[in-house]
Amino acid sequence: MATEHVHVPAHASDWATPTATAVDASAWASAPALDTPRTPVDEGLIEIAAEMTPGKALDLGCGEGQNSVWLAQRGWVVTAVDHAPGAIAAARDHAAAAGVDGTIVFVVADIAEWAPASRFDLVFCTLALPARGMGRSRMLDMAAAAVATEGTILLTDFDSSLSREGWMAEKYLVSVEQLERHLGGFRVDRAGVRKARHRHGYEERVLPVAHVVATKRADLRSRF
Repeated sequence: MATEHVHVPAHASDWATPTATAVDASAWASAPALDTPRTPVDEGLIEIAAEMTPGKALDLGCGEGQNSVWLAQRGWVVTAVDHAPGAIAAARDHAAAAGVDGTIVFVVADIAEWAPASRFDLVFCTLALPARGMGRSRMLDMAAAAVATEGTILLTDFDSSLSREGWMAEKYLVSVEQLERHLGGFRVDRAGVRKARHRHGYEERVLPVAHVVATKRADLRSRF
């Protein structure tokens, strides 16, 4: 019988025990694979990738690789980065089981310090931002710089409104405005707060996430 593997964020110990009742979530689309996906593929990624021609993608904070594998199955060449060797090992196994390990380059590195040697058609970071501070700012600037001209960036993380509800330490939350500050030279295509299904251990809830999709403009000089 297949075992479901659940990705817990690196900052899971900072979660508070909530009293609110979870809202039922609709089923997420997920890539076909030989085993149950470890976590659902990000809905925002599914939406924007459906509108793009497959190219080069950069997955920052890839966890166990569900987003990278989903893209590779659809013709993308992916670089997937995570600081946790265990997560990368699980992601490699996931990619091999899905038959796409030849089109994903896995890197063990801290995304707050790492920088790629090339640019990408799609750069994304979903629920993996470093804690607020210089590391987060450096990572967001790096992500923006890694986007090729006319390429797309997707940034998603838990919304700052959760601090008022006692869900998570404030240093791990972000607002749409904070994300947009790092996108000089981009056209913001979509921005706002949406609901997303998330697993914390064996518990599943629907939580608000700040969500920005932007395109690097050819007619503006980027500040990066």
